[in-house]
Amino acid sequence: MNTTHRFQASVLLKPHLLGGTSLSMLGKQPATTVGYDLGDPGRPAAVPTLLIAVADDSASITASGGTDPLANRYIEMDNAFRTVARRGSRRELAAVLHFDSPCDADVAPRPLTSHSTRAFKQGLRRPTIGYGSSQLGPSLRRAVALTQAHPEHEATLVVLSDFELLDADVDEVLAQLAAFPGGVHAVLLGGDASWHHFDPSITVTPIHRGDSPGSVARALFASLMTHRGTDQPSQ
Repeated sequence: MNTTHRFQASVLLKPHLLGGTSLSMLGKQPATTVGYDLGDPGRPAAVPTLLIAVADDSASITASGGTDPLANRYIEMDNAFRTVARRGSRRELAAVLHFDSPCDADVAPRPLTSHSTRAFKQGLRRPTIGYGSSQLGPSLRRAVALTQAHPEHEATLVVLSDFELLDADVDEVLAQLAAFPGGVHAVLLGGDASWHHFDPSITVTPIHRGDSPGSVARALFASLMTHRGTDQPSQ
């Protein structure tokens, strides 16, 4: 995985739905409507893979004035999964976890194919049972367990959070994140990467509320493409 950090300056913006959808359009267009193109998903990976997406549903993200109060991140994640699933294979697995894991919105590893997109979509939402935990530790331990249960798969962990963590020992949890047995991608929602102490091995993609539509989708798509071949000519 590319470990180049893409740091951006943080600026205070007016509350705005992540991805650019306006409040006036809520309910007027289907959740699957998108105005951006993720590009060619290429060919299935030559090796078995496992991507685990972990979502933070804490109040700093979901509350009014949070980084994503209308959950547009889930709409964009769904688009990324669907784009790759159109050319997915049974040896490419994906899973969805939440900071409140285990919860009713978790999706266990399953093939990233068109037959599984409905199951992934069911997990791309706030859990109905849960309080919006700000602790990464529980879901991280589950992600490690899932990876250990699939030792033949190349694993990638994508954590979508503002990383305003309330774990008892945040430094230890971030060290455990860096020690994850696979690639790690931190999609930093609405924050400044300079505030956090991410290990250099972790890919960091800051996403701000004023960023263009599809920013979250592109971040997840990049991780989904880590081991896949490409049908596009080299630049």
